[in-house]
Amino acid sequence: MPLSREQAEGALRDITQTERRSASAYGYKSAAPYLILWGILWMIGYGATDLTPHISGLVWAGVCLVGTVASALLGMRGGGVKRPFSWRIFFSWIAAIFFICAIFTVIKPSDGAQVGAVIPLLVACSYVIMGIWIGTRLAIAGIIIAALTLFGFFYLAAHFALWMAVVGGVTLIGTGLWLRSV
Repeated sequence: MPLSREQAEGALRDITQTERRSASAYGYKSAAPYLILWGILWMIGYGATDLTPHISGLVWAGVCLVGTVASALLGMRGGGVKRPFSWRIFFSWIAAIFFICAIFTVIKPSDGAQVGAVIPLLVACSYVIMGIWIGTRLAIAGIIIAALTLFGFFYLAAHFALWMAVVGGVTLIGTGLWLRSV
């Protein structure tokens, strides 16, 4: 028995919707380990900034190095499937690092709290943008990080680094676990 035009259109709509949901679920599953990793590293970096400010620069350098290497290894592992090196991802990170350095060269932050707020706001923006492409949950994480960063910067200045260690780290780890559950 042949399908009617309406049945065929309905089937195509269902297929398209399933395709979108599948792509979002795959994107979520792929992003989850990075969010958990960087949530832990975020807690270490901001925790050191609050508890041992005299060595926080060294801690952040180590956090960034460990995070970069671990992220590269996660990317190459690709959920158990070996992936070739992606020059696009590599140069995207180089562009982002250059952009952050350029921003700090132009605005010349007067204290560490400004640096500690600008970077999470850029991270939040990137999660919102990824959420537009991959799925709403990443956008929600970006909005939460931005809102908590701004709240802490303006209302908890004396404890901003500790605030960021807790709320930023917990938001990233929680989002990673939330994305794994999809």
